[in-house]
Amino acid sequence: MGEVGLGRTAAAIALLLSVALGTGQSQATQTASEIAPQALATGAEGGIQLDVVVTDASGNPVTGLQEGDFSLFDNGKPQKIVSFAAFDGVKSKPDPPVEVILMIDALNNSFIEMGFILQGLEKYLRENGGHLSQPTSIARLTVSGMETLSRPSLDGNALAKVVHGIGASNRPIGVYTFPPSMNALARLAQENASKPGRKLLIWLGTGWPTPAIVRETYTSLDERQQRENYQLMVQILEAMLDGHIVLYGGYTASDFYMRDFLKGANKASDLDPRALSLDVLAFKSGGRGELPAINADSVVTAALNHFVREANAYYAISFNPPQAKKADEYHDLRVAIDRAGLNARTVTGYYDQPELHRPQTVQELRKVVEQPAIEEEAAPGMVTVAQLTEILRQDKTKRDAELAKEIDRLQLTERLSSAKLSALSAELPGAKSKAALTAVGDVSVFLEPPVTEIPAKPEADLIEQRRIVSLAVDYLRDTVPKLPNFFARRTTVKFEARRVRNPQAQNAVSKNDGPLRRIGDAVAIVQYRDGKEVVKQEMVKGSDGSEQGLETWGTFGPILSTVIVDAAHSTMRWSHWEEGPNGPMAVFQYQVLKPNSHYEVSYPTIVNTGVDLAAKHRTAYHGEIGIDPDTGRILRLALEADLEPELPMERADIMVEYGEMEIGEKKYTCPLRSVSLSTGRSPSMGGVSFGPISSSEVTRVNDVVFDEYHVFRSEMRIVPD
Repeated sequence: MGEVGLGRTAAAIALLLSVALGTGQSQATQTASEIAPQALATGAEGGIQLDVVVTDASGNPVTGLQEGDFSLFDNGKPQKIVSFAAFDGVKSKPDPPVEVILMIDALNNSFIEMGFILQGLEKYLRENGGHLSQPTSIARLTVSGMETLSRPSLDGNALAKVVHGIGASNRPIGVYTFPPSMNALARLAQENASKPGRKLLIWLGTGWPTPAIVRETYTSLDERQQRENYQLMVQILEAMLDGHIVLYGGYTASDFYMRDFLKGANKASDLDPRALSLDVLAFKSGGRGELPAINADSVVTAALNHFVREANAYYAISFNPPQAKKADEYHDLRVAIDRAGLNARTVTGYYDQPELHRPQTVQELRKVVEQPAIEEEAAPGMVTVAQLTEILRQDKTKRDAELAKEIDRLQLTERLSSAKLSALSAELPGAKSKAALTAVGDVSVFLEPPVTEIPAKPEADLIEQRRIVSLAVDYLRDTVPKLPNFFARRTTVKFEARRVRNPQAQNAVSKNDGPLRRIGDAVAIVQYRDGKEVVKQEMVKGSDGSEQGLETWGTFGPILSTVIVDAAHSTMRWSHWEEGPNGPMAVFQYQVLKPNSHYEVSYPTIVNTGVDLAAKHRTAYHGEIGIDPDTGRILRLALEADLEPELPMERADIMVEYGEMEIGEKKYTCPLRSVSLSTGRSPSMGGVSFGPISSSEVTRVNDVVFDEYHVFRSEMRIVPD
């Protein structure tokens, strides 16, 4: 079989897929020794670069082919090959040399499989006296996250010593390994994307379980998860594309190559969850996904040798893609070889952009955010926290309004912590850029934190987990009911983004406000008296008050008690350690079904008609709780509603962070900051007939800060500043 990897440019993002080509029984008659090496391209590189490996019917790499042996098709139409180069690993070698990255997956493999993997890997590294043909590095994935065990080296004996010191481990019980596995793959791809040269990423093991296939009930949570998985897949393939990374690993069955989930996804709704499995991602990257079962160390050693044979025998070709007419325009791509009996794994799809693309480096991100505005809504620049920090560092000299527009075009792929938000905001030039950064950060609070904020700490065992949860229950039972009557200042910054659609124009958007914009501020005095919250003397600035907007209740205590009680009757399990304000914080995930839920959302049933009708709806929800493992204090709570598709609301989520505050000369754990986010449809009515003329999709975010805590006394008058 042959192999193709794809290099990304500003015009394309690749979706890699391997396909068998060619028929007949005879092999290519020419060999590398019979023709002159072609290590130099025949022309300037085109917009998309492909690394093609061709094999014969026995799976042996084939060298010595000419440019005329290759044909390239984009959506079935022949394309001109702009450049061509051939490598055989002997007379013509790639520079820099192809690197091999070995991932030891201790998260998804069983104890027996881990034993075979470690023994087989050590044997492979010690072959040929420990002299490796390719620079090789080793990484490991455990319940604590991913770690790099060695830098690239040709010293197999030294790497074997590293492997020998790793003990076989049991697969963790009760841990959903899909998120940490995908995060590890994304991190590996991103870390190697900027390195020059081609890489083989060999993932040793079966891979991870994929999300369940939803067949009958399809909730808004399923739809949101589908979008997130689609985006994650594209981002991983994009990073692998940038770094010329080819993935190997996973198991498969005989009908693997005929399955529908190997097809390219044109949009999120087309994505089959099984397309996120290791073997499918490997197949799409141009690698191999048909590993035999790991039932002996010799199987591992043989597989490694077979994969590494494909490192240096490949062809580099490029072409210029057709002009895209819309964003994320999917193109089918196929490379055919005009020789009987040869097969090629090749890129069969990529996503083209008319002007913009999903960038990965800071320099590419800048090209996106500095593009002039266009009538159609532009795709946001997806950035990590580190990339966002670097962008802001490089743009210190820009004016406030200019920098705010640049920040508006960004979207985080991981959580921006409150501490990091505060530090970055302090360096910004003015109110507009600070507000833009706050909006971008607020939307990220329900994402996973950066890997740098995950402590290298072993997973808490079951006894430790129960101890931590017991401390939290004691805290809620003993501390919250004893909170004194107090009042605090609540400062709210309100953001909104609205998309208005005209139903008379098919798929038409008549107006789009674009990113979240600051629509108003509110300062209120909140009383907590006898276990109840009361808002007093709220002062609102910048809002016309035409709509009720986004409101939340229960931040002081009730929301905590509600989640703990509901979760006790539903599902709650260990998730991970996370950096808290005073050290590692234990994070538990929970999921509450509707029959056990006491979480309600309300929304107006008719908008802009002068009729104030509101509906309340009890809904299922899920989220995370961050607990101080030493005291049981709740430090962070995230709640995401699982709303039914027929409701006008799509999201009704809230995140609350807690910390110690002094009230009446005693310290209590109180809310410090909260973020509330809602997305829903808001129908506008026109004329006396109340016929709908448009429909708005409105996203609202409230960023709330609590301070100025004081004991409440009945004789005191409370006057806001």
